[in-house]
Amino acid sequence: MTEAERFWSARPYRRLGWREGSDGCVVILRPRLGEGWLGHWFGGLLRDPYYRIRLDEFGTFVWKACDGETSLEVIAQRMQQHFGRDVDPADERVGQFVQTMVSSRLITVCRDS
Repeated sequence: MTEAERFWSARPYRRLGWREGSDGCVVILRPRLGEGWLGHWFGGLLRDPYYRIRLDEFGTFVWKACDGETSLEVIAQRMQQHFGRDVDPADERVGQFVQTMVSSRLITVCRDS
């Protein structure tokens, strides 16, 4: 299996909590003081313990699809079907978005061996 095939067969899943805003777009909740128990404890002392990361409609679509079951290839196909030409080329957009989310530690990717 090539590196590209491994990438597109990977199944991303969300690492952080999130809410859906009144506009239907996702707001990711990233703890201000870290994800460990100490960060959660100290964060509980703050008025607002989270950074809020607001996604647009395309990011929201991908975020919601990151369920740990659906491959990146299927996510890109569904995004193309849902948004049409607005996301051309969908595979590049999904690939870049997922790489950014992984490097930001917002999602993790399960890869088949």
